[in-house]
Amino acid sequence: MAAQTDPSQPAGKKTPRKRPPPSLGQRVLRTVSQWGMAGYIWLLRLTCRIKIVEGRQHLEDSLARGTPVVPCAWHQRLVPSGLFLRSLVDRGMNVGFLISPSREGEFMSRVAHNHRVVPIRGSSSRTGKEAMQALTEAVAEGISPMMYGDGPRGPARVFKTGAVILARRSGAPLFLVGAAASRYWQVKSWDTFHVPKPFCCFKIAVGEPWLIGTLHDKQDAEDIAEELGHRLDALCEIAQDANP
Repeated sequence: MAAQTDPSQPAGKKTPRKRPPPSLGQRVLRTVSQWGMAGYIWLLRLTCRIKIVEGRQHLEDSLARGTPVVPCAWHQRLVPSGLFLRSLVDRGMNVGFLISPSREGEFMSRVAHNHRVVPIRGSSSRTGKEAMQALTEAVAEGISPMMYGDGPRGPARVFKTGAVILARRSGAPLFLVGAAASRYWQVKSWDTFHVPKPFCCFKIAVGEPWLIGTLHDKQDAEDIAEELGHRLDALCEIAQDANP
């Protein structure tokens, strides 16, 4: 007898197997890790200071306009740049972060709410079009969504075109944030991720906001992304070399 096929599935494709539910040990480890991360963020907010070492006038001008921007940083400096953006919430900037729609992302969304930043649910690596739509809608609602030029999987310090396309579609200027922690641990990851130590100083170098005009083709976006990478490298060097 011939094997029956499921007419709801495309021909030639197998039905994806469901992932087994996590074990009790995995759930406990995930919960402990999540709460540890939340506590770590609070510890840094309470003990670390922020110092603007370059581009203060660009920052003040952007805050005075009161309109959204598209902040951009390297994934390696996610923590100092993210907490710098969080510090601007008290000055009127409505900051957002793209957070995965996974179960872990649900926890991080609650953490974001606790820190008065806006979670934007989506994954740039798995649901890129939906994520871009969510980010564009967020800007239209007055939110400044933090973008990591080489995230989430690299290559390290290679600026992708996502932020450029978002800035063009939304009309919000790109806002480069070079960040450095005065003391940190370095992780053996694709981007050699920096984990700031408590009681350190976050040194911040801000670039001039950049409005993106018409993009005639993909090459235009790639050329701008390459230039953004050079500018962001320069800002990070300024921040790294500045005295705490």
